[in-house]
Amino acid sequence: MAEQAWTAAELRAELARYHQELVAAGNHRPSTIATYIQHPERFIAYLEGEYDPRKPQGRNAR
Repeated sequence: MAEQAWTAAELRAELARYHQELVAAGNHRPSTIATYIQHPERFIAYLEGEYDPRKPQGRNAR
């Protein structure tokens, strides 16, 4: 069985498509959609080496 490999760009494109489908469905609050999208975005950033869960992020970064 062949294993599928995805680039970060492909993952981001599919995540954008998923985001549009969530919006189009019309049955999710914006905060729910944000949660559904932000976590995968962070994971993709981790795969690219742009996010380190051991370091403070956002308002906690100093």
